[in-house]
Amino acid sequence: MDSAVIISFLIAFIAWREWSTNRQRLKFELFDRRYEVYLVIAEALANVGVEGRVRPGAEFDFLRKTNKAYFLFGCASWVKFLIDDIYKKMVNLQRIEAELESAEGEQRKQLIQESREVKNWMECTLHELEGKFEYFLKLRH
Repeated sequence: MDSAVIISFLIAFIAWREWSTNRQRLKFELFDRRYEVYLVIAEALANVGVEGRVRPGAEFDFLRKTNKAYFLFGCASWVKFLIDDIYKKMVNLQRIEAELESAEGEQRKQLIQESREVKNWMECTLHELEGKFEYFLKLRH
């Protein structure tokens, strides 16, 4: 066999290995970015469950940390809707907590019920979260 042919095959093999390595690296980087967003969402939901409230400014941190999620998850609209829903629930829970401070009687009972419903929604969403993101958080080779 001619040495030029051997060198050509060797160069082609090296190029293929480099392409394969870069492809794997991109998969890992995408996984890392997606996992970060998943953790931010899970943390926001879990914090409400643990603390029973939304810390001041937490809703803005949540939006800031999840602002690229729609694109990271292949423009999956359900991700955008989920993030929007969580943000709205966080803001709503803050409103409820603020109104509870001065509420009395029937209004207070209604606000407590609303608060309970929001917290239950967040808890259920947290439990379903892994299943929702499972497809995107698998490293397929």
